[in-house]
Amino acid sequence: MKSKDFKGLALSQLRGKWGRVILALLVPALVVAAVSAVTQIPVQLYTAFHNIAYNDQYNVHITPSLAFFGIISYAGGILTFVLSAVLAYGISKFMLMFIRRGDAPVGETFSGITSGGEVIGRSILLSLLISVFTFLWSLLFIIPGIIASFRYSMAFYILADNEDMTAMDALRASKEMMRGNKWKLFKLDLSFIGWIILSALTFGIGYIFLSPYMQTATANFYEYLRGINDNRRDANSTAVDPTVVG
Repeated sequence: MKSKDFKGLALSQLRGKWGRVILALLVPALVVAAVSAVTQIPVQLYTAFHNIAYNDQYNVHITPSLAFFGIISYAGGILTFVLSAVLAYGISKFMLMFIRRGDAPVGETFSGITSGGEVIGRSILLSLLISVFTFLWSLLFIIPGIIASFRYSMAFYILADNEDMTAMDALRASKEMMRGNKWKLFKLDLSFIGWIILSALTFGIGYIFLSPYMQTATANFYEYLRGINDNRRDANSTAVDPTVVG
């Protein structure tokens, strides 16, 4: 399948169901944005007024109030990361259900939270591992970091499909699944460049419609690769089955 095939399939699946998918992706984004705003904006405002008061933008005078807001900001950053990781699992779960069944409840995007501590822990660890490994590869140069991001791009779909799988196993499975397929996903992402530019020109409003389009196309890309892998496993199993060989 080519990029246009994944995009065409995505459009056919979204026909008449744009609203549901938009809502499923928009609500988690608003939750993360709200948490980030509540925890980050106060400290930024306080720091700004603090610097103006001292007329010193380079040597911040640490006060008990500033330290308190700093702790809130740090804790907010951690909470935002945790929420983003757990919601990434839920979105992957939602998208797979949507493309397989033709529909999915919006609440499925929060399944990472409602599934219990083990799923939450695996989601957080997986997001942390992806961030760390991508960062380490980026230290070599920008391109290795980009390649790493594509290498691990299927990890959350794999984890959503295999709730008992560890985060590291999901990472390894994504690496194996994307072997020889990173360029295909890159071309799929690149084919949206016109829509991305148009969405940027609309001050981000266009992303409300572009995100479901891209997410659905990517989920179909994963489903395509999963089908290939399943066929390979079936072929290998058949090849060593004594009842067939005999």
